[in-house]
Formats: sequence, C-alpha cells, structure tokens
Amino acid sequence: MELVKRSNSKKPKLRETRLSIFSFICALLTLAYFNMMLMTSIGLPLFSNVFLLIVPVLGIISGLLSFTRLKYKKTFAWWSLGLFLFIFVSVVVVGFIEFATYTKP
Repeated sequence: MELVKRSNSKKPKLRETRLSIFSFICALLTLAYFNMMLMTSIGLPLFSNVFLLIVPVLGIISGLLSFTRLKYKKTFAWWSLGLFLFIFVSVVVVGFIEFATYTKP
C-alpha cells in the first residue's frame, strides 16, 4: 500500500505570447531601419512613415498587451520594450549632438 501520493502533473512549460514575439519583430525592424537611416544619413522616403510611425506604435502596443496574458513568459516583450527604449534614447542623443554640432539655423 502506497502512503505517499505522487503527482503525475509536472510543471507546465510556459510559452511566449504571440503578441510579444510580434512586438520583438517590430522592434528589430525598427532598429534595422534606424541603423540604415543613420548610415545613409538620408532615410528612405518610401518607408519613412511606416517604419517611424506605424511599426513602433504597433510594437509598443502589442508588447504592453502581452503583459495581460497569464501563464505565459514575457521575455520577448521585455526585450522589445528595451529595444524601443534604446531607440528613443539614441534618437534623443543623436538629436542633441546634431544640434550642438550645427548651431546655425
């Protein structure tokens, strides 16, 4: 007779949410566009509205919405929000350096 009850249920493996993966992909696309824009110093006029307005906003919203899902990992959501914060800080720093270098209007 067995006195110890063994549980067959193991701890379930947690998966990433689809929203956080989508947010991470949007962050990578935005970072790639930002790097191309800085290297060419002109930007791509065809994609400028999409990559600088729509894609980051969709990525940030989907990253924040992925925090509402329970029992899912949020690693990609944290990484994507960190990338968006890095892009924002980089834009501010580049703007200040550009303003300090070219002070004449």
